Amino acid sequence: MDIMLCVIYARVSSKEQEKEGYSIPAQIGLLTDYAQKKGLEIAKIFSESETAKKAGRHAFNAMLEYIKEKNINIVLVEKTDRLYRNFKDYVTLEDYDLEVHLVKEGTVLSKSSKSHEKFIHGIKVLMAKNYIDNLSEEVKKGKLEKAKQGYYPFKAPVGYLNVKDESGKRIIIVDKEKAPFVKRAFELYSSGAFSAFELRKKLFEEGFNHNLKPYTKTKLLSILKDIFYIGKFSYNGVIYDGKHEPIIDIDLFNTVQKMFNVSRARTHNVEFTYSGLIKCGHCGCQLTAELKKGKYIYYHCTGKKGGNCKKDYIREELIDKEIMCLLEKLVPPERIYKQIIDAVKAMQGIKSNYNENTLDNINKQIKSLQRRIEGLYLDKLDGKISEEFWEQKNNEWQAEKEKLSNQIHAINNADKTFYEGSNLLLNFCKEAPRLYKSKPIKIKKQILSLLGSNFLYKDGKLSIELNSVFYNLLEIQKSTKNSIDWVRTSDLPGMSRAL
Repeated sequence: MDIMLCVIYARVSSKEQEKEGYSIPAQIGLLTDYAQKKGLEIAKIFSESETAKKAGRHAFNAMLEYIKEKNINIVLVEKTDRLYRNFKDYVTLEDYDLEVHLVKEGTVLSKSSKSHEKFIHGIKVLMAKNYIDNLSEEVKKGKLEKAKQGYYPFKAPVGYLNVKDESGKRIIIVDKEKAPFVKRAFELYSSGAFSAFELRKKLFEEGFNHNLKPYTKTKLLSILKDIFYIGKFSYNGVIYDGKHEPIIDIDLFNTVQKMFNVSRARTHNVEFTYSGLIKCGHCGCQLTAELKKGKYIYYHCTGKKGGNCKKDYIREELIDKEIMCLLEKLVPPERIYKQIIDAVKAMQGIKSNYNENTLDNINKQIKSLQRRIEGLYLDKLDGKISEEFWEQKNNEWQAEKEKLSNQIHAINNADKTFYEGSNLLLNFCKEAPRLYKSKPIKIKKQILSLLGSNFLYKDGKLSIELNSVFYNLLEIQKSTKNSIDWVRTSDLPGMSRAL
C-alpha cells in the first residue's frame, strides 16, 4: 500500500489569538491526530505567527515551494481562515492541484469533492479573483485619468524624454537630440523620394541611430504612423490631446499617412451580443454578425480559412434561446443559495480585514514619508544638505507619496465594486434568466464571460466550456433533478441552420 504524504500548515494572526486557544501547538496537535487517524504520513510541518500588516508569508510560500518540489498534494489545516489570509491566497492555491483538509470543518476540498463543496469554494475563488482584478482595473483607471488630463501614462516614443518637473510630477519633454531626426524622417518620406528601407539608411548616415545601429524598418514605420508627434496620443482606443509639445504639424503628418494608403475597416452603429465570442467549430475563425432588413441579426463564419463554413448561418434569437435554457438550469436550490450567502459573508470578512490592514500599512508609510520630507526640508534650511540633494530626494519621496495615495484610492474604489459585484452574483444565482433577458448588451457580455469560455458553433450546435463554478452547480442540479443532463463542454441542442 502506497504511503500518502501530507504537510501541515498552522498559523495565528495575532497575539490575541494565542490567548483565545488558536495557538500553533494546539493546531499542530489537532492536525497530527487527524493524520494518524486517516493513515497519512506527515512530510513536514509549516507554521507561522504573523499579521496581515507584515509583508509576506514566509512559511506559506515555503510550503507551496515544498509541495511542488516533493509532488505532495495533501495539505492539512485547522479551518478555512487559518489557510486563506486574503484574496490572493484563494487565487494562488487554485493553481495547485491540492487536496485541502479543513479538519475542524469536516471538509475536504479537491477535484473529487462533492459538487456543492466545489461550487461554494469556486464562488469564493471567483469573488477573490474579481476583487484582485478590480484593484488592477483601478490602477488602470488612474492611468486613464492622467490620459484625460493630457498626460501620456507610458514611456514616451523616440524623440521625447520622460522626466519629472519641479513638483515631482512625471512629464514628457522633447528630446533635443533625436527630435530633429524624427521631423527629418517625416519630411523626407513625404517627398516620395525614399522608400522605408532607403529612408532608414539615409537617416543612419545622418546620425539617427539606436545603440550605434540603424533603427529597424518596422520601428521607423511605427514612428511615421504615430500621432504622438502632432501632440496627440491613443490610449485604450481613444484619442487624447497631449500636454507634450508637437514635433511636426498636422499637415505634414496627414501627407505621410496618405502615402501609406491605409484601408479603413467597415464600421456600423449596431452592437451585437455575441460578436467576438463564438468561433466556428470547423475552422476556428470568429463568427461575424450581419444585420438583415434592419432588424434580423445573423451570425456566420468569416470563412477566412476556406471551405463552406461561411454558408452556415444562425439567427441571434436562437442563440438567445439556448443561453436562456442554460441559465434556467443555473438557478440553485434554496439550500445552496443560503450557502452562497454564507460564502459571500465569509469573503466580505476577509475583504474587510485585508482592506483595514492594507490601508493601515499604507497610511503608516505615508506618515513616515511626510516626516522624512519635513526633516529633509529642515536640513536644507540649516545648510546641512545642498539644494540639489534636497530637490532630488523631495521629488522622489513626493512621488512615492502620490503612488501610495493612488493605492488608497484604488482600494476604496475596489471596495465599492466588491459590493456591487457581490450583489450581482447573488442576483445572478437567484434570477439569472431574468437578468440576462432584461439587461443591456454590455451586461450580457459580462454574464457570458462569467459563464465560461471556448464558445464554438458547429453543425447547428453551440458548445460552451463552462466555468468550473457553474459546471459544479449543474452537477448539484443533476443530483437533485433527474431530468437535467449536462456535460462540462455543454452541447446546446436544437440549434439548426437558419435559412
